Amino acid sequence: MPKNKLKINTGFTLIETIIYIGLFVLILSGALTSVYSILEANARNQTKIMVQEEGAFLLGKIDWALTGVVSASVDATGKILTTIKSDSAFNNPIVISIDSAGDIFIKRGTNVPEGLNNSNVTVGCEVNGCFERVLATGDGINPESVSADIIVNANTPDGFPYAQYFSTIKFIRK
Repeated sequence: MPKNKLKINTGFTLIETIIYIGLFVLILSGALTSVYSILEANARNQTKIMVQEEGAFLLGKIDWALTGVVSASVDATGKILTTIKSDSAFNNPIVISIDSAGDIFIKRGTNVPEGLNNSNVTVGCEVNGCFERVLATGDGINPESVSADIIVNANTPDGFPYAQYFSTIKFIRK
């Protein structure tokens, strides 16, 4: 009685192996692209958050310097704000200045100026300057005020610039 032997091939052919490798490369490249995009977006978001926090901090300091003042003056460039507070415990005058390198400083009385912004950001102004003093109109509708308009700039880790505009206004009550 003749025996029929079935020949069973186990394994992959060359074409199947090439197709599987191609599919694996396609899936892996898609995954790597997605991970890279997520990491890049995370770095940009961290820069935006840093700029927002830094701007809020700087506006808070400017607002503090303008709270309870009896007089305020702004230089012709609009980059130096000088205030005198009614309470002498604040080491009058308080001077907030922005230099040409984009750093903002606060000086209380005769103390040494202290930097306010971190080294990762620069502070800029619009054409008219960062600070503006508006005199009262005398009709009771528009009281004396000081406004601060600053632009906080930073670079993302991949080198793209990011800037955000911050503004505050404080009315001077005498």
